[in-house]
Amino acid sequence: TQNEDVYRCHVALSIPTDPKFGSLNLGAAVQLIAYDWREALGGFAVQPATAEPRLADAAAVSGMLGHWEEALIEIGFFDPASPKKLMPRLNQLFNRAQLSPEEIHILRGVAKAMMRNGPDKTLAVPDKAPAPANTPATP
Repeated sequence: TQNEDVYRCHVALSIPTDPKFGSLNLGAAVQLIAYDWREALGGFAVQPATAEPRLADAAAVSGMLGHWEEALIEIGFFDPASPKKLMPRLNQLFNRAQLSPEEIHILRGVAKAMMRNGPDKTLAVPDKAPAPANTPATP
């Protein structure tokens, strides 16, 4: 019987509930007791929802900067004979950005595209669709 089950318990407890809803199912009761027990033991250590981002290592950033330097020379933006402070500033910028390996890959792709297109080559851009036939010509 139910009383026999209660008599075998080592500890009995009562969970205060709203008088209109005087009973809880077993799962809800266990959840409440487990929560209160954990709180009594010092609470919960909150874990970050997302893992720390994986950052590119110094060699990857340095390699990407070398690639960018070549590309900037190729397109005529950077003159190695008169370097000034461009590359040290780009170095600071990219290191401050804390780039991921995927971002390094993207930036290397940009440098590769700059080198492929060069200063005297036009970037391959899709042609615009022709104007409709009934559109008046612009003077």
